[in-house]
Amino acid sequence: MSELSLQGFLVECEREQLHRVQAIQPDGALLGGVEGDPHIRFASANLADWIGIAWEEVLGQPLTALLPNFPPPMPGTTSTVNAENWMHSSTEKRLFRHLFDGAFGSLDGLLSCNEHSWLLELEPSLPAAQQHEAYRPVPHHLYRMPYTEPDWRQQGQALADELRAATGFDRVMIYRFREDGCGEVITESLLSNLSPYLGLRYPASDIPQIARTLYLRNRHRQIANVAASPVAIHSHDDAQVDLTLSDLRAVSPVHLTYLKNMGVTASLSFSLTLYGRLWGLIACHHHAPRNLPLAVRERCAEMAQVFTLAIGGYQNHRRLMEVNGSDHEIVNLLNALQDAEVSSTSTNRHLKRASTTPSQTLGRALLSLVSAEGAALVDDKHIITFGVALDHVQIREQLAWLQSNLVDQVFATDALSTLFPPAVEYADRASGLLAVRVGRFTHVGAQSERTFLWWRPEQPRTVYWAGDPRKDVVSFDAEMQHLTPRSSFERWIETSSRHSEPWSDSDLLRAKKFRNLVLRAVNAEVLQ
Repeated sequence: MSELSLQGFLVECEREQLHRVQAIQPDGALLGGVEGDPHIRFASANLADWIGIAWEEVLGQPLTALLPNFPPPMPGTTSTVNAENWMHSSTEKRLFRHLFDGAFGSLDGLLSCNEHSWLLELEPSLPAAQQHEAYRPVPHHLYRMPYTEPDWRQQGQALADELRAATGFDRVMIYRFREDGCGEVITESLLSNLSPYLGLRYPASDIPQIARTLYLRNRHRQIANVAASPVAIHSHDDAQVDLTLSDLRAVSPVHLTYLKNMGVTASLSFSLTLYGRLWGLIACHHHAPRNLPLAVRERCAEMAQVFTLAIGGYQNHRRLMEVNGSDHEIVNLLNALQDAEVSSTSTNRHLKRASTTPSQTLGRALLSLVSAEGAALVDDKHIITFGVALDHVQIREQLAWLQSNLVDQVFATDALSTLFPPAVEYADRASGLLAVRVGRFTHVGAQSERTFLWWRPEQPRTVYWAGDPRKDVVSFDAEMQHLTPRSSFERWIETSSRHSEPWSDSDLLRAKKFRNLVLRAVNAEVLQ
């Protein structure tokens, strides 16, 4: 075996082309064709086992040769899907119950179609004994909107518990993607004899971008048995079928090994999509093979979708409260800034140094705005510092770096020394930097620039990983001809230094709003 670097692993994963795997899991059968053409161009090798007709017999035939009345009426309606439109691209998958009667009994059909292929996937219909539970409405309490942090935690726990009860899986985790791409388990429901994963982080490489793209296109993904052998898909003319929207799509060998290394035999995942982006996943794990009927998976996906409403509502409520709460502080800061200034002269505009009281008020307001321990206001050649601040030479070095390397008017980092190496010398005072550049403006014929700087001190950070992220290497098995992912998921503690407490979205929102109001005040004064 040969080892690959993390970057090499990611490149190889992207090359896997998961949607072009040309095989399905053995839990159903597949028919498919080219978008806009009703003829069957693709069929799974196990078709005869499910409907009694061999794949060789159906290739090249129109789908109506198998199903004369296709498409049948949609559930709950008397109308049919337009016979000219069913094979054309659609954003929704369509379920037709009891489409076939085969060796496994009644079969449901799931129709999907993208810009390349249409697919009709056949799975066993829901047993009568499970219908009452599967078709129940989403529990009312999951629709409650969380407004506080305890409400938010309670809502997540309620969803995880509901899903574990509905699926019968050993463990259900709500997994949130962080800004750096890694994932973190924020809620968990599990059997009492299992080790908890709550709070653990997983490297971004565990879910490559190509897999995340597929999660965006599909509400759920089931792997009923990691030991099951995939079933090949045959084509009419050696074409490749696009399985982007397939529920039965075979699993990447890398991911199968990953699950086996975790001790997982069956998994079920639900996408948490917010504003067109993948916010996170709900991951269900089980120690033994477990195959849930499509109707049960769909009901669980509905619960997951309701939870995304709670995510969006909670985030919007917090953002609104933060904006409203910041208004008073920003007004106080602007008033303090005005009090600390002297009247403009014919040549420049600068800050007053003589009066102590306005300066103290300004300092408290500046530090309070974004919960910083040090701050500076730079106006042309004048610098005033507040709290635990840097000296003037260090401040000017930072300003020169900001002006030369950054175009953003609002900049924030919680690891300044990684971007600006000289900051290592004062990491204890300024490991985090938030800078607001008001920009150049003309005042009484002279150019002036104002910059606000805030600093946060070093705060050692502890992160609990599921395995050592530094050992995120994989091997290539020449005999099996596939990649082998990491095998260790033991809790690993990482402690890092030269980081400050991160600047929150609220901090950045306040800073941007403050900058806009300062610019407005400057422009109003210039126009007078």
